[in-house]
Amino acid sequence: MDGNGDFRSDLLTAKERDLSPLFEESAEALDLDSDQAVQMEAFLDEAWFGGTYTGHAQVLGWAKKRGTEVPPPDMPLIESEFKGLMEASAEALNLSVIATIHAWGILGRAWVAGVHSCRNELMAHLVTSTTDVAAEAQRWLEENGK
Repeated sequence: MDGNGDFRSDLLTAKERDLSPLFEESAEALDLDSDQAVQMEAFLDEAWFGGTYTGHAQVLGWAKKRGTEVPPPDMPLIESEFKGLMEASAEALNLSVIATIHAWGILGRAWVAGVHSCRNELMAHLVTSTTDVAAEAQRWLEENGK
């Protein structure tokens, strides 16, 4: 598998790791029926992938401007997209007000998890694709008498 395939695989593994507990929490806490659970899973995916776009933009900014402050992401666009996601989820899930607010909190956590996972996986991929980790470990061991 090429490096991009490894990255895609790692990112999808991170998605499952991030979203599985959020899906379980939402199914239990919101008392979702099977149709609502399928919809919530799709909303969680959408929120998580939305977060990955911001995480990706941040890493690109860091790579292009090492040592300088990276400008913040386009917050009005992010807010608009997330507001649309929240409104669509409220309409589709048709929950009580309290449950809808709880669902939105879970979707917000999915978005944040997407940001963090994308940044982490991209940085790990960049490090491992540009550094011979085994050679660096060997060099360190030799220098430190291990």
